[in-house]
Amino acid sequence: MTTINTARRAFFTGRAEQIKHRVPWAVTAFEDVCTRCGDCVQACEEAVLVAGDGGFPTVDFARGGCSFCAACAAACRDGAIDIRLARPWRLRVSIGEQCLSARGTTCRACGDACEVQAIRFQLQTGGRAIPSVNGSLCNGCGTCIATCPTQIIQIEETA
Repeated sequence: MTTINTARRAFFTGRAEQIKHRVPWAVTAFEDVCTRCGDCVQACEEAVLVAGDGGFPTVDFARGGCSFCAACAAACRDGAIDIRLARPWRLRVSIGEQCLSARGTTCRACGDACEVQAIRFQLQTGGRAIPSVNGSLCNGCGTCIATCPTQIIQIEETA
């Protein structure tokens, strides 16, 4: 089987900023183990897994967030997804400065969507509320991304 470097492919097509994230609990050699059968995509209860570049399953947070139901892991016959891994992934969100609430328009969509309450709003003088993300609470589910009306929330890989 040919090895595909999806990050390199995205870079050379000018779409590096649009790289989607791999499935939760992906093993280290995911691209070598995954046969791109699509079983995990079909099993995804939230419909956030899609066939990405090269046919590899990826998470599209514009569709919603991951509930960590593990249906993808149960459907994976190849061992590319292993729920026994300590963490499903190392993702955390960050909220950009163009956030509506930070600019004076009342919006708390991301905070309302966050089940683990990792997004809080600090009230400021003048009625503004600045969002902040508690990195120790954020599980990287991405639910807040789809709910943001300005699409200013980014998800990032952490160490």
